[in-house]
Amino acid sequence: MIDFKSLETFVWVANLRSFRRAADRLHTTQPAISMRIAQLEDLLGARLLERDRRQVTPTPKGQELLVHAERLLRLRADMVESIGDRAAVRGIIRLGVSESIVHTWLPALIERVNAAYPNLELEIEVESTPDLYDRLLSKDLNLAFLIGTANSPEVHSRPLCTFPVAFVASNRIKLPRTAIDLDDIAKWPIITFSRNTQPYIVLRELFARRGLRPTIHASASLATVVRMALDGIGIAVVPPVILGSLAPKGKLRLLRTKAELPALNFVASWPATPDSPAAQKVAEIAIDVARKSTKAVS
Repeated sequence: MIDFKSLETFVWVANLRSFRRAADRLHTTQPAISMRIAQLEDLLGARLLERDRRQVTPTPKGQELLVHAERLLRLRADMVESIGDRAAVRGIIRLGVSESIVHTWLPALIERVNAAYPNLELEIEVESTPDLYDRLLSKDLNLAFLIGTANSPEVHSRPLCTFPVAFVASNRIKLPRTAIDLDDIAKWPIITFSRNTQPYIVLRELFARRGLRPTIHASASLATVVRMALDGIGIAVVPPVILGSLAPKGKLRLLRTKAELPALNFVASWPATPDSPAAQKVAEIAIDVARKSTKAVS
């Protein structure tokens, strides 16, 4: 008889393409994983996985089983969610988050998840969108809140929230209160997101189209970006919504400009793995929290 433990083991090995990584994820040993797969193959009378030195890949029969196994695991999760006590939902959700969300509604999300699923643990890591995307594809994260869309059939995405972006400066930087031309802004150092991110690339292209090459200081830490702006080192390009938790009121002002900066569109993304139903539940809570947070700000 096929049990859920064997199916879950097979799905993890097939998704992670590794017996060792599946063993780490399931908190067991590699020999135990190998034994479960061998028993499943004996029971079904078919070879399910091809093994070589680099990785493990499902055979045609394995691909067919993967579809059915993932469906069964989703149904089991839906059953527990519908009938069982939410306190019975246990485990760890590895959540990757862009820093903009850390400084806005992430605390409200944690509070909501704790109330809904008291025994579900969140393991939160703050990284840039490119790093979050890579970790989603490698199945190293269960869920991520990142900029843009995860363009992969292996990753599901839902719209989350939108943060406008603006030029922000300390009162130490003497600029007019009227609309400022990009040429005048380019005379000052610009401080913004790290170099491999979409906001940085868009900003550099914006100046390049005008033939401008300002000094751009890039940082993976928005707290550092805001601190540098407060010290008058340059003009920051950030979502104004984060300033409430990072800057004293009245110390930074939004600059009126003739240049339009594209907003940051965030999505909740999660890979198709055996624990994706739990990740999706957290994503649904996040979508609601983000929506209410956006309404409160506007």
